[in-house]
Amino acid sequence: KVVCSKDASPPGGIQSPCRLLTDMAHPPTTRQRSAPAVLPEWPAVDDAAVSSAMAKRQLLSFDFDPTALPSDVLCHLAMEMFVSAGLPAGLAEDRVRRFILAVRASMLDNPYHNFYHVFDVMQTTNALATATGTMARLDSWERLALLSAALCHDLEHPGVTSQFLSKVGDSTYGGYKNLVFRDALLEKHHALRALGVMVDRDIGILDGLDSGEYYQFRGSVSKIILATDISKHKDYLGDLQAFAARRAEDPAVEMDKQLAMELMVKCADVSNVIK
Repeated sequence: KVVCSKDASPPGGIQSPCRLLTDMAHPPTTRQRSAPAVLPEWPAVDDAAVSSAMAKRQLLSFDFDPTALPSDVLCHLAMEMFVSAGLPAGLAEDRVRRFILAVRASMLDNPYHNFYHVFDVMQTTNALATATGTMARLDSWERLALLSAALCHDLEHPGVTSQFLSKVGDSTYGGYKNLVFRDALLEKHHALRALGVMVDRDIGILDGLDSGEYYQFRGSVSKIILATDISKHKDYLGDLQAFAARRAEDPAVEMDKQLAMELMVKCADVSNVIK
């Protein structure tokens, strides 16, 4: 449940959550500005750092360390993952590049919740989904939903917890005095911002979807990002145990694709501390 007031006006250039709720309620008929106003040019980097066979193999490895590379190279590697997964027909690569740049520009300079972290979660999700065969089960739009949700799962993270924001939200981040979520305050903000950037008039990676497809894609991305809410951890353990029980009875049974995508990003998010 959400409560908005008409005067919600977040500081610091952060998009109004109430405005985002309105924009995301239906497929946009006119393009709004949700991405950072000015995006840099796509960075030029040493081709060897991006296109070498070693770099591509590392994108499927659980030993990849993104902190050893500059963020410009990570932008190219993020693009490599999107392209390798197979972009939906009609989605221009230039739009995906602008999407990546907008995500990087929207990440705050936090010690942990920064662009390096969201790239790491995207890369680990890519490796997990490939190793488990999940990626092969998905169609092109589902693969885009999985990887883009991983990249956006902490979009505009302020570096503090939802519990902290719920207590002091009127003076800290995003105008949350005027936007009251019952739970998962940060995750819902990340999901709203992710879709806002995707439908930005200068990015528009969802322009090829009709109304029904848009709702399906939006729901999938939102559920994946909300799965990273640690308060839901016990629920997902229960889902895994239930699946394991079904698998024990019928080894051929496959996990629901949406649940699998949620688990991929959730596991990638919490795996960082052991990598």
